[in-house]
Amino acid sequence: MRLDWLSIIDLRTGLYTRDTNSRAYFCDYFSPAKTVAACAMFVGVIFASPQSGKQSLTIFDGISANAQNVSKELLGRQASPNAQMLLEADQLQYDNVNNSVSAIGNVQIAYDGYTLVAGQVTYNHGSGRVIAQGNVVIVEPNGNRIFAEEIDITDNFSDGFVSAMQVQTAENTRFAADSAERVSGNLTILNNGVYTACEVCKEDPLKPPLWQIRARKVTIDKNAQRISYEKASFELYGKPIAYLPYFSHADPSIKRKSGFLIPSSTFSEHLGFGISTAYFFNLAPNYDLTLSSTYYTRQGFLGMAEWRHRTENGAYNLTAVGIEQEDNDAFDPGTYDRLASTRYAFQTSGKFAINSRWAFGWRYLLQSDRNFARTYVVTSETGSEVTNNVYLTGLNDKNYFNVRAQKILLQELTPDESRQGEQAAVLPLVDHNYVFEAPVANGQLSYNFNMIGIDRHNDDIVNASKPSSKRYYGIAGEHSRASANLEWKANHITDTGLMITPSLHGQVDGLWLNKENPASSTNPLLTNESLYRAMPTAGFEIRYPLVAQNGFASHILEPIGQIFASTNESHIGQLPNEDAQSMVFDTTNLFSRNKFSGYDRIEGGVRANVGFRYSANFVGGGGLDIVGGQSFHLAGTNSFAQRDLVNAGIESGLETKRSDYVASAQVNAVSGVSLRTGARFDEKTLEVRRTDVGMTYASPALAGGVNYSFIDAQPNYGFTTDRHEVTTTGSVKFRDYWRAFGAVTYDLETSSIVSDSIGLAYDDSCFSFSVAYKENRQEFTNDQVNQSISFQLGFRTIGNYGYKHNLENGVE
Repeated sequence: MRLDWLSIIDLRTGLYTRDTNSRAYFCDYFSPAKTVAACAMFVGVIFASPQSGKQSLTIFDGISANAQNVSKELLGRQASPNAQMLLEADQLQYDNVNNSVSAIGNVQIAYDGYTLVAGQVTYNHGSGRVIAQGNVVIVEPNGNRIFAEEIDITDNFSDGFVSAMQVQTAENTRFAADSAERVSGNLTILNNGVYTACEVCKEDPLKPPLWQIRARKVTIDKNAQRISYEKASFELYGKPIAYLPYFSHADPSIKRKSGFLIPSSTFSEHLGFGISTAYFFNLAPNYDLTLSSTYYTRQGFLGMAEWRHRTENGAYNLTAVGIEQEDNDAFDPGTYDRLASTRYAFQTSGKFAINSRWAFGWRYLLQSDRNFARTYVVTSETGSEVTNNVYLTGLNDKNYFNVRAQKILLQELTPDESRQGEQAAVLPLVDHNYVFEAPVANGQLSYNFNMIGIDRHNDDIVNASKPSSKRYYGIAGEHSRASANLEWKANHITDTGLMITPSLHGQVDGLWLNKENPASSTNPLLTNESLYRAMPTAGFEIRYPLVAQNGFASHILEPIGQIFASTNESHIGQLPNEDAQSMVFDTTNLFSRNKFSGYDRIEGGVRANVGFRYSANFVGGGGLDIVGGQSFHLAGTNSFAQRDLVNAGIESGLETKRSDYVASAQVNAVSGVSLRTGARFDEKTLEVRRTDVGMTYASPALAGGVNYSFIDAQPNYGFTTDRHEVTTTGSVKFRDYWRAFGAVTYDLETSSIVSDSIGLAYDDSCFSFSVAYKENRQEFTNDQVNQSISFQLGFRTIGNYGYKHNLENGVE
């Protein structure tokens, strides 16, 4: 049964009083002695309960249709049918003559997630209008806050008027207007409105924000989810700097919205000035399309389309871009840029989770020539090397599997295919690592398998005319290798704390060759026959951690001794070396069974590693870590003293019976300072052969770092002189939100700057700005300088704008 509030007024004495002059009824405060009484106010059935100094009323389920209407009038949407209303006010008044009901004094209404606070709220049943007056505040469920002096709304909330309105959204943006109107239930029009994403100054709330948009008319379209401005001006600190007849942007609460993106511009000598515009199509929550066009004053229009799609188990994207160049003569002779008029590129990447254990993905770039993407900076692949690959990976507890195919694409200015032909196509590359769950002979058993197939069109030879430093990084033709190894380790701790770890390891390899011109100057491999290799290794390790503690730190000193016995490495120099070309001896591999980085080389013979680790954790925070030691070759053939196709291991500090000394230290302080150093010292003279020293500091006002690197001359690698280099970076906050930054890399050997940059930036909660100048000298030609200047401008919720200008290459 639908109840009308007029039919259930309880006329018992003491429940209400009547003012004979205004003929209005007032709900009185109830004494504790009286029972909870029924009273009519606003809509439906309400109950008043005793409270100190206020009346509290709750509207329960089963209220009349008027309750739903009022929720729309005051709160802007249809309430949930199960919603309840709680109203508190100093006084409740019903006017029979005007057919209205009012809540007066400290009014608070909580309903369906909304909260309304006002001095007085009146509902006129005849006109169907709700009027809230006196410091009105409405808090919406999404966190938006609306402030006004008066709100006058119709009963269906389709039309209304607000005076002296301010809105603070959950995204910390703000609107203000002299007045506002709601039209047709969809449009909110602000008269003489202002919008900003900047916070109000705490010291001076009347101070204009850093930026704001002021307009004669601001229209908020709820359906279109867009905010438009008419006769607008863009202001900085209250001063107009640009006038806009019309301007619009997406509602700040909307994360994805179809529309034009902020334009961007660029300039280069060969392309000219470029201006880019893009339109974003928000087709669905999980996929979108962006179409963009860039006009270059020298080369014409470049078009691009980008498709992005996120599915339940992954995401992928597709990008297509192309141009018909108008002025090829603007480019340097003999370059890809000058030779090709019709240029294009397609790029795609994706990653999908097949299930919780398996993932599949790819990354691929196809372009008309090998410099288009880098010249026009149209994809994420702007470096000198691009790796196209497709892969499948699996991970489950201690079981890992990976299979992939990949090809490196060089992006070069000149159409020389020889270097591209040196890049190997890898098909396939397989890795499988498995650790057995169950212990075997009280130890852990693990298994590794690696297989690789390589196809290379051209030889990759460095220093071909210098026999002592000639290195074959790749030989034309095909070859495949499969390797499998099995390792067993057992950890034992004696009663005295001595840690003993015996180990057994075995690796078998099979190699199938189909190389061009064997036993020639371009191919030192003697045969294309299949080759096989087997290398067992037995190891024994002892550690003895010593723990101490005093008033300022806890200390751990751990002497370490290892011995490994293997058969001699076979076929050195007769097998291609593709994955063990890098050999740097330091504390990171001092205690490794095999100091080579891959499967193609294996450390053989009998050798011992001796050293220590020390760590300290200070009571006040921070710590110190030190590692040092040396390696000894005791018997058999020293793998590092034997030349392979790339001279891996030569001049590494391991090619003698007693290796060079290696040490490293790192200090982390609670003050924000971090120090690290690593070095290799000659085993006879203690002369520094290689070192790296760095320091970083970070605080709210200052951040920076300095790094010094030194590498001794390595004639067998083509480096006949020492290499010294210093790199410094820094950032200083000199005022609130302002910081200066810069970096310099300096070659001490040639007394020249390799690269340098300097910039200025401003960042606050609503605005960001940065400008930077960079110089980079090309390797081995330090007189050639690439210069650029760039800046970024960002307005929160409005958009970001960036510009980069490549200056004409200078010659020092």
